[in-house]
Amino acid sequence: MTGFDDLNEAGKDQAAEEEESGPVVDADETTGQDTSTSTVNDRNEPAFSFDESVQAQIYPRKSTHEKFEDFLDIEVKRHLRDRNIRNETGRELHEAVLKVAIQHPEEVAERLENERTE
Repeated sequence: MTGFDDLNEAGKDQAAEEEESGPVVDADETTGQDTSTSTVNDRNEPAFSFDESVQAQIYPRKSTHEKFEDFLDIEVKRHLRDRNIRNETGRELHEAVLKVAIQHPEEVAERLENERTE
C-alpha cells in the first residue's frame, strides 16, 4: 500500500463515471459542421476526456496550495457559473491554469526570482 492508493482509486472512479456517460466524440467528426462557435451543449461536456490527461505532481507550499484551491473554488468557479458552466472537472481547471501560465513565462520567472530573493 502506498500513500497514493486513494488518489489512484479516485482517478479510477472518475474514469469509470466518464466511461458510463459514453465516449467523447468531437462534433465536427459526427456532423462535419464547424465547431468554432460554442453552443450550450458544448459547455455541458468536459473539454477533453480523462484518457487524455496525465497525473503529474506539483510541489507548492501548503499555504500556496490552499490559496490555489480557494481561488479555483471561489473565484474561478464563480466566473464559470456566470458563463453557465457548472460541471467543470479538476483536470479542466488545471489545464486552463497551466495554459495561462504558459502564456506568461516572464511573470513566472519573475515570481520565482522574487521568491528566491525574499
